[in-house]
Amino acid sequence: MKLLSWSATTLILLTSHCVYASPNLLSRIPELRRTGLNDAQLGSILDSRATNGSCAINSTDGIVFPGPTSPSTEDLLKRNSFVAREGTKLKLVGKDFRIVGPNIYWLGLDENVIPNPAYPSKRRVLEVMGIVSAMRGTTVRGHTLGISVGNPLSVEPSLDVFNEAAYESIDFAILAARIYGIKLLIPLIDNYNYYHGGKYQFIQFNGIPFNGTGANITPPDVGAYFYNTTEIVESFKRYITHHLNHVNQFTGVALKDDPTILGWETGNELAAIRFGDGPAPPAWTKDIVTLIKSVAPKHLVVDGTYGIWPGTGQLDTTEVDIFSDHFYPPNITKYINGRDLVTAAGRNYLAGEYDWTGLNGGDDLTDWLSSVKSSGLGDGDIFWSLFGHDDQCCQYVEHNDGESFYYQRGPLDIRQGNIMIRHANDINPGPTLPQILPEVACPQWRFPPSLVPPGLLSLVT
Repeated sequence: MKLLSWSATTLILLTSHCVYASPNLLSRIPELRRTGLNDAQLGSILDSRATNGSCAINSTDGIVFPGPTSPSTEDLLKRNSFVAREGTKLKLVGKDFRIVGPNIYWLGLDENVIPNPAYPSKRRVLEVMGIVSAMRGTTVRGHTLGISVGNPLSVEPSLDVFNEAAYESIDFAILAARIYGIKLLIPLIDNYNYYHGGKYQFIQFNGIPFNGTGANITPPDVGAYFYNTTEIVESFKRYITHHLNHVNQFTGVALKDDPTILGWETGNELAAIRFGDGPAPPAWTKDIVTLIKSVAPKHLVVDGTYGIWPGTGQLDTTEVDIFSDHFYPPNITKYINGRDLVTAAGRNYLAGEYDWTGLNGGDDLTDWLSSVKSSGLGDGDIFWSLFGHDDQCCQYVEHNDGESFYYQRGPLDIRQGNIMIRHANDINPGPTLPQILPEVACPQWRFPPSLVPPGLLSLVT
């Protein structure tokens, strides 16, 4: 992990399908009422593509977008069903489900815009969900949908003070994922001190001083307080309880009850103290996972430890569903060794982040993804990390960590992106992959109401 108003008609993609929305549908489609929103609120969501930006709307001439179709009965069932674990495999409506897609860490709060930070616009969220759909992704890992402490714009700006305004961007991202048929994996805390907060904010909330940002913290052992101080552990547990019980303002569904959320991750790249110091204490992990499962019993839980640490008791935490590692750069031997250990423990394995570029050494991307695909054990992978355009659809939002992916932006993104798309299609077979990949419009195009399938948003009930 490397961190450094819309107003027209909306194109919304549903997995590999396209669905087009127009505000005058509010009077025609009764299912829209099931969101619990009034006409003005629905209009502000559905009629939110800008037409007054400084860049021209993309031309539809010669476009290869798949034609608009209604979601199938199976698609709707998947949106309303929870992902479950059976041994090493994940299941959705009785069929094998494999996690594949991008990290999109900024969905709840973004550091890459001015002012910095700021809540991302709805148009940007819809664009990247369309990209995930075009890339055949099943899952998005979204850090700031769960990590949100210590900043005035956070869910918890200060100890036990909750900012309900912070939930609009979180709630909308969950709504957008549900509309697109995408599942979410949400970390709950960060091992580092970044803009969106992490374990050091809870340490600071409880009166223990430190200095530094990111992973460069002094004193170096201060991070251990997060796990071994009762007051700090309890304050984090209160945050989790508040967050999981929050009711989405767009869907009326509490986060703990939403099948759009595949699961919760105890943290991002957690270490015993600092990066590389070993796993988060297994007793702490067991305590946190037990809490999550008591509040959200239908959701899976990922151990947020960075890596697999045999002989530490990490894999003995039977409450954990998924163990993961991150790969900078891709390393097939490390991946297989970790998978073998997790498989022996009877759990699912996930490459929660990896460098897709091929520019920083490591194994070839095709070979690396083949090692994931070929196991037959249900393991999955999530690349780091996806970005799209700015609010005017003029420029890309830049995040210069060297591993930011932009759909069909240039030769590297196209070449490596095609490999990842074929991989996603192979491990979760669906409709035939088109020879020419679909464009993802920004701003999204205008379409006549006649193209809108009936019952557009019944799936968000």
